[in-house]
Amino acid sequence: MRRTVLDAALSCLDDGTSPVSIPAIAARAEVAPSSLYRRWGTWQNLVAEALLEESRTMIPIPDTGNVRDDLVAFARSLARLLTSPRGTALVRTLAALEPTDDLAAARTRFWDERLGLASVMVERAVEREELPVGTDARRLLEMLIAPLHLRHLLLGVDPGTGIIEQVELLLDGFRRTP
Repeated sequence: MRRTVLDAALSCLDDGTSPVSIPAIAARAEVAPSSLYRRWGTWQNLVAEALLEESRTMIPIPDTGNVRDDLVAFARSLARLLTSPRGTALVRTLAALEPTDDLAAARTRFWDERLGLASVMVERAVEREELPVGTDARRLLEMLIAPLHLRHLLLGVDPGTGIIEQVELLLDGFRRTP
């Protein structure tokens, strides 16, 4: 049932034709809304879990043996997701939502978990002495991810453009100052 519900939540985001809600997701999953309220509490929590699950599949954490290649592969996966039909629908839907405390909490949970998982790339780089001890993994990852979103959302250009150069500049800066 869980996979069916998560797929239904993503489907609601994909089409953007109806407001995302527990009853809408339950109808698509053909389950009782009460079971979704019991398990997730809010539609924001449910959608955050669906997006986390999707991002684990669509943006795997690479382990190539060096930080440059890991970050390039990670950024390319994110760029592919952002420009996919699902990524475009998700961005459009999420941008149109009214900000609420529940949405803010779900967004924080999503990024905390996602950046926490991706931090292993930086931790391995520190262990291999590719980056200095004390490198702030979250900051490095935010600085990798933010330009991709900027290019896609605000500039309307391919977020995959210039990834190698971006990663090299980022690593140069972090190697100089932890």
